[in-house]
Amino acid sequence: MQASQHEERWDCIYLFSSEGLLLAGSSGSGDHSRDSLLEFAFSLIETTALLENDLPVKEITIRSKTRATMIFRTFRAWDDDLILAAVVRGRKGYKRALSRLMKYIQEL
Repeated sequence: MQASQHEERWDCIYLFSSEGLLLAGSSGSGDHSRDSLLEFAFSLIETTALLENDLPVKEITIRSKTRATMIFRTFRAWDDDLILAAVVRGRKGYKRALSRLMKYIQEL
């Protein structure tokens, strides 16, 4: 996570387990706290569980009025459904960078 922070595509990025446990994380210059992202991650765990049968969720994106974008991606790794939560601010290429990071995590 720390190495991926140097790409400077996000203000902060955290990896949560399906139970909401923080597995890894890195924060840069952003003013978004790990706790607020954890709160969203918990609500997303419940939301994705409700939608799983009818509409499997891969990514949820929230855009703020301050041009910050919160991205929550769910993926399977280590026999668990993980949530990768990141905050970006107007930077391009974050989708590709998140996909690379997810692939790296799955290969560990």
